[in-house]
Amino acid sequence: MQKKVQLAHIRYNTNSDGQNLCWRLVLDGEEILVESVQIEAPVFTSKDWIEPIGQFKHHISVRDCAVIIGEAGDALIRPVV
Repeated sequence: MQKKVQLAHIRYNTNSDGQNLCWRLVLDGEEILVESVQIEAPVFTSKDWIEPIGQFKHHISVRDCAVIIGEAGDALIRPVV
């Protein structure tokens, strides 16, 4: 899968078993679970209030990027050129 997004959030998946699908990507609001993440773009930190759970969640975030997810579930995040 390859997708260009305006905003990607990366955070640890607290619902994982610690071995599989440990990373949660939120790509323009759409959630995808992946095994690993490699980031080759400028990053910043951000946080969002998640109303259903009544908590803030903190992210590593990337603007204007291409996200490539391989069959093994590894994500690569690059700047859009």
